[in-house]
Amino acid sequence: MANQPKKYTKFVAAAATATLVASAIVPVASAAGFSDVADTNSHAVNINALAEAGIIGGYPDGTFKPNQELTRGQVVKMLGKWVEAQGFEIPADYATKARFTDLAADAKDQELVKYAALVFDTGVFAGSNGALNAGGKITRENMALVLDRAFKAINDTTLVEVAAEIEDVKVADLATAKAEAREAIQALRNLGISGVENFMPKDSVTRAQFATFLNKTINTDAVVELTVKEAVAVDAKTVEVTLSDDTKHTVKLDEALESNKATEIKFTIDEKEYTAEVTYVVEELLVEEVKAINATQVEVKFSKAVDKATLFADGKSGAFKVGATVTFTSIETPAVAPGELTGTLSEDGKTLTVTAANALSKRYDVVVDGLKATDGKNITKYAEMITITADKTAPTVVSTTKKSAGSFTVKFSEPIKTLGTVSYKLANGTQVTATATGVQNDFVAGAQEVTFTVGSEVAAGKEVIASFIGAQDQAGNLLSPNPSTVSFVKGDKDGVAPTVSSITQTGAKKFSVKFSEELSTAAATGLFTIVDNATVSVVKDTTDPTVYNVETTNALDGATTVSIASVTDLSGETSAATTKVVTFVKDAAAPKVASSAVVKDTTDNKEYLEITFDKDVELASATVDVTAGTSSKDYVTTTLVDGDITPKTVAYKDAKNKKVVRVALATLLDTKDVKGATYSLDLAFAGVTNGAGVVADTAKTTFTRGEDGTATNSTVLGAPTVTANADNNKVNVTFTGAVDGASATNVANYKVDGAVIESVTLQPFKDGTQIAVLNLKADSNTFTGIRNISVENVKALGSSKTMLPYSTNEVSLNENIAPTVTKAELTTTTNINLTFSEAVSNINDTAGADFELYIGGVKSAKTLAVEVVDAGSEKSVLAVTVGTPLTADELSKGVTIKATSNANIADDVTNTAKFADTITVAQ
Repeated sequence: MANQPKKYTKFVAAAATATLVASAIVPVASAAGFSDVADTNSHAVNINALAEAGIIGGYPDGTFKPNQELTRGQVVKMLGKWVEAQGFEIPADYATKARFTDLAADAKDQELVKYAALVFDTGVFAGSNGALNAGGKITRENMALVLDRAFKAINDTTLVEVAAEIEDVKVADLATAKAEAREAIQALRNLGISGVENFMPKDSVTRAQFATFLNKTINTDAVVELTVKEAVAVDAKTVEVTLSDDTKHTVKLDEALESNKATEIKFTIDEKEYTAEVTYVVEELLVEEVKAINATQVEVKFSKAVDKATLFADGKSGAFKVGATVTFTSIETPAVAPGELTGTLSEDGKTLTVTAANALSKRYDVVVDGLKATDGKNITKYAEMITITADKTAPTVVSTTKKSAGSFTVKFSEPIKTLGTVSYKLANGTQVTATATGVQNDFVAGAQEVTFTVGSEVAAGKEVIASFIGAQDQAGNLLSPNPSTVSFVKGDKDGVAPTVSSITQTGAKKFSVKFSEELSTAAATGLFTIVDNATVSVVKDTTDPTVYNVETTNALDGATTVSIASVTDLSGETSAATTKVVTFVKDAAAPKVASSAVVKDTTDNKEYLEITFDKDVELASATVDVTAGTSSKDYVTTTLVDGDITPKTVAYKDAKNKKVVRVALATLLDTKDVKGATYSLDLAFAGVTNGAGVVADTAKTTFTRGEDGTATNSTVLGAPTVTANADNNKVNVTFTGAVDGASATNVANYKVDGAVIESVTLQPFKDGTQIAVLNLKADSNTFTGIRNISVENVKALGSSKTMLPYSTNEVSLNENIAPTVTKAELTTTTNINLTFSEAVSNINDTAGADFELYIGGVKSAKTLAVEVVDAGSEKSVLAVTVGTPLTADELSKGVTIKATSNANIADDVTNTAKFADTITVAQ
């Protein structure tokens, strides 16, 4: 071709079937800096490689717009840059001689003009009927053609020729492509440049897809058949995939993986389809074991450490938190109620020791629910029946620990019901009184540790022996050995009174006081007095017992007099009250934003911008203002200026953590709130200060707006009322509000000991309550009396929260066994005795009201009168008198009786008798 551009260096293929050694542009690890191309994007490595090579570029706003459809003009520029990079010169006449009818040589876009001339002259891009149509979209089949031609121009061989001896890989829709493009499409598939079975020839191409096609074409000699090296499920819908070339890719799944089950998944990376088997491993957080360790204590072992804050009312051992369910429900008759439950958690957080106020015995339904592990994950609900055998193990003394010079703690192996008789004497036999001046203790029933305090009767250095006679554990087992003894040696004062070692400022309103030794003095706000200030709290440090942490009302500033009250050390030495002049430094450093994040609140399901500062902040009419920024969506960037969004109120996320504040995104963004938009905002604060009143620094934050959900209804039903129904086959459960029908009619959510619940009928909500009627199976409730009844898992109407498990052992139910006729016997020609399974009453006085006589199956006109002749406690015999004697002929035909519809014979708890259709009278 006479006017073909000159190329300084040209690659010549050794053979069409040989492996190419083309001047490849190798993908690089460094990012091109496009704000909308994440490292996890499957096309990122190819986009970045071409950007580094100068073949592709982005937009002025720093984006690449990977999902934008590719235009023919953009293809011309990218292929032109590749061809130019291989040594071809731009035609000298590009600015004077037009190559396409719709692109003038002096057009404004001179970059397009020069590369159009280059690709035209090299035969890469011929146009359509002489026109370039630069703004039009290029189809996938035409893309395959121009890639093949560009490869030919540079390498003197086509992709089709390179792939000629490779066995064809299936292209399912190849026949839908125009004939001239089919060979090129098949070559892309065979060489691994295209990785999908359905090529979709008529579809358009995105910028990201073309980057992958072009970079793989450039690196054809490096194309290998990649396989999945590793696939790991990060969460239910995200899989991290490592291919055989060690590149990592994040794959998002349309459907969630089932936990702990191997699942085959299919996905596409760089236009290539892959299959892998993954298992979404979800560690089950559960209660591993529940066992009684003595008469009043049960040990609960967890598979992971429990978060104390979800277990205990104050975050510490003791009373259980409302919402954290730890219940023991006796299923015996009569019930063995456990009384109030408290607990202590082991240091590793995996063992909970539950202590009951009363001795435990036999069977209990145990429920442990509403807890979280320390990593924030929910612990699976535990609901099982356990059997506690009678405690026959004798308690023992475990240890004696000196707390101070004159106080000692004795620990027993289990809670003690009574110390029995405790006497004290010196080692020489001298008796010591059980008084404040002698020895006294703080024992209360159920305690496992008892502190003994030695008074002035005992001189320093003297040993006191305490003897326990008849001490018992909660099950009544005597202390072993009986009697048992422990000894205390009263310490002397060490001659050194405690002193203040240092006072250190720890915050704008906080300082710590360190003493020379540990004190027996309790922390109290009155322990320290500060001139022109006041203490908000004084707390003994949890890690250093010689330190007391003080928080003040006002900011600390300048020379300040701190007065320390008299304190006592563990040996009994008492210091005089002292004063210290301390120079505090006002905290002049503004709080700085350490981090920010968008978090969806699990309660109201809204997105919040959470801002974490580098120090505690105080809020006084606190607001955050957007002073400048941008929002971007669908490749459109909007500039925000001060005043577009008005200042919005911020609040603590948790009052206990004063470093974190938050504001709902819907509130913050106001009229600029756009779902899916990416925001980069400059923030300014007002009323957000350190303890000294210094306002927080300005900050920047970047986030993508998601979507607020509907607020979760977390209403929890209160304890219901359970009452007996007038019908012995029913029990009423009255809820204190409207209930969710599905959960309220679920039979599994109710239990009535000694009876079978067949179904539940829900009555309409009325006057603030709603009644669920438990329908008992006929004849299943075998005794009358108090029994255990439990209700659980019922939700308030529209709520996502189930009620706290409820149980009662104070409701008495009548048995529902219906009386039946066990025998019908002719005793005389005018009398038939009916024997019932139990005592009955409600006999009608009117003749014939209860029964009718049949002879040979035909109703007789003879009248019948009924009276009770035997009303024993376990059965009743009714005498049925026939109005006229039965004849031998009548008896030979067979005598039967039937109950009438008026028969209302019932037992003493109103269970109506059940009769067979026909009662045969034995003769």
